[in-house]
Amino acid sequence: MNELLQQEEIYNQIPFTHQRALEFGLEINQYILNRNMKHVGVRITYKGILIYQYLMENKKEDTWLKRKEKTVLESGHSSLYVFYHQEDYSHMLNHDDYAVCGGGFPILENGQCVGAICVSGLPHEDDHGLIIQTLEKRRG
Repeated sequence: MNELLQQEEIYNQIPFTHQRALEFGLEINQYILNRNMKHVGVRITYKGILIYQYLMENKKEDTWLKRKEKTVLESGHSSLYVFYHQEDYSHMLNHDDYAVCGGGFPILENGQCVGAICVSGLPHEDDHGLIIQTLEKRRG
């Protein structure tokens, strides 16, 4: 799972801004629409502020997004990392406030988790992959 930790390090080298959150969210939305994929919800929070949230057609609530966000903020890691290290996060298992599955990614500054990028609606590893694909595109 070193790959997940490397992703956290690599994709947090780019300074985070509110504008970047907006562009990121819109880019995920466009990616889904262009490929006629199953619709998702996207939620981006930064320093305690909800910067971006969009629930695509037929998405009626954001419970999973909030649960993934809480998992990321409290663990300081992607929710997929938590999924693969469940023994270290046993208090999150079978708890309605957390989602121990992929689809949440940390925003890190100075080694601290200050926000989260969350996607929900696809299989959980695909939710994570969609975040990584979009971050990679924005990085390049």
